Amino acid sequence: MVKNCKHCGKDIKDLKPTQKGQHIANCKLNPNFVLTNEKRNKTKLDNNRLKNPLINLKLNCLNCDKEFEIEIIESYYKRGQYIKCCCKKCAYKYSSSFFNRNEKKIKKCKKCGKEIEVNILSSDNICCDDCRIHPRRNDNLEKSNEVRRRKKKIFKDNKYVCKHCGDEVCKRPEICKRFKQKNNVYDSYLGFDSSKKGTNEFYNEFDSVVNKLKEDYFDNELSLTEIANKYKMNYQTIHMVFKNLGIIARTNIEAGYLAVKNGKGNYDNAVSFPYKSGYHTTWKGEEVHYRSNYEKEYYSILDEKKVNYEVENLKISYYDTQKKRIRIAIPDIYIKDNNEIIEIKSKWTLDEINMNDKVKAYKKFGYNVKLMIGEGNKNFFKNTKEIKY
Repeated sequence: MVKNCKHCGKDIKDLKPTQKGQHIANCKLNPNFVLTNEKRNKTKLDNNRLKNPLINLKLNCLNCDKEFEIEIIESYYKRGQYIKCCCKKCAYKYSSSFFNRNEKKIKKCKKCGKEIEVNILSSDNICCDDCRIHPRRNDNLEKSNEVRRRKKKIFKDNKYVCKHCGDEVCKRPEICKRFKQKNNVYDSYLGFDSSKKGTNEFYNEFDSVVNKLKEDYFDNELSLTEIANKYKMNYQTIHMVFKNLGIIARTNIEAGYLAVKNGKGNYDNAVSFPYKSGYHTTWKGEEVHYRSNYEKEYYSILDEKKVNYEVENLKISYYDTQKKRIRIAIPDIYIKDNNEIIEIKSKWTLDEINMNDKVKAYKKFGYNVKLMIGEGNKNFFKNTKEIKY
């Protein structure tokens, strides 16, 4: 006889009276399935606790003698199967205090029975040096190693020489290792002349390829993406080539400066920097960077007076009391004739605690300090608060 489940609609063969009830009770679409499961688990827990009651104990740590609490089954406590230390660190220290790990013991060789001195933690199944590797196997290892060496080299003029540099012993082995792969970067993309392999001109050819990369990066001021496009490579590949060759890449600040200098970027139109910024030419013809209209206006006043000033040239270490660590302060303007540091801030961006920390460091190193606080008007010097320290 076939009946359908009232929850999932599955056909059930009602061979025994209990089968239908079991399916309905354990059906996952049954709304009471979760409640019945919870009750079942609760009864199991209660039964276990009745059979094995839990007890709360206060114990002293065997290592540091600190008191701690544990909850454990009584039968486990009687058998000694419980935590005896307050933490893992104490447990490790307590276990390691019983023996010295550098201590030696004497054991017999598993094969020949010879007595040998081994570490205290070594197993019983140990062999001496004579029995560990068969002498025939040693000969085979030497032969296979010789075969591997010969595969790396070629036979030329009655001697084995390196495939790449053509010498018996490589003078610059780190370069030869780079050419182990068949389709390496230097052959495939960077225009290495493969006819120079196995000759004395191998290293010179490699150096010329590296010098081309350096010339593109430093002299022509190309970025890594532009170099990758030039040689039709992936950006990550050229980045790894530079890293392996030990060529130090530019910092983000240097890359941004070059982008602005070469007309590839513009500080004024940058969305990431919310304040007006750009470059100002001083009365001496030097190009300095400004980060706000306040700084730009102040530079023009100093230019009218023909004052010798430097922009963001000093680097002074100070202790930041908010972040609780030593940081580097870069003052906005430094006037060398007066030995004076000038900081230009707006009243919205001024962090008084941080500024006080910087001023303490400036005064400590013997500088005169002036703080100019703008009120946010278009003309900075109509409404400006000046503080001298």
